[in-house]
Amino acid sequence: MAWLGDFNGVEMLARLTRGERFVVVAGGLLLVSLAFFPWHRFELAGFLGGDPRRTGLQTPNALQGTLAFLITVAMVAQVVMSRYSNQKVNPTLARLQPAAGLAVVGTLAWKLASELSSLSVGAYLGVILGGVLAYGAFVMAKESGSKFR
Repeated sequence: MAWLGDFNGVEMLARLTRGERFVVVAGGLLLVSLAFFPWHRFELAGFLGGDPRRTGLQTPNALQGTLAFLITVAMVAQVVMSRYSNQKVNPTLARLQPAAGLAVVGTLAWKLASELSSLSVGAYLGVILGGVLAYGAFVMAKESGSKFR
C-alpha cells in the first residue's frame, strides 16, 4: 500500500484536542454502527424470505436513524475540515457542536423509543456512542471557551 505513504493515525489524532478526539472517534464508530451493525432483529422476517436484521438506517424508524447519521457526519466533518485543511476554526460552528451532540442523542432516543422490541447489538452500541459523541462536543465547546447559558 504505497499510496498511503507515511499515514500514521496516531499522529493525526494527536493533533486534535481531547474533545475533538471524542467527536471524531465516537462519531466515526457511530457512523459504522448506524450503517452496518444490526439494530433490530425480526425472526419472522427470516421465515418469510426477508432480511431478519435491520441496520439503524433501515426501517423501523429510518428517518430518525438517517437524521442521526447526517448530524454525525456534519459534526465529524467540521472537526476534520477545521484541523486538517487551511480553514480557520469557525467559532460559531464550534458553539453548535453541543447542540448537534444533543440532537444526535435525541434522535437516537426517539428511534429506540418508537420501537423497543427486538433490539440488537447496534442499538445498544449506538446509544453509548451517541452519549460519548455528545460528551465530546461539550468538552470541545468548553475547550474553545464557549460559555453555556
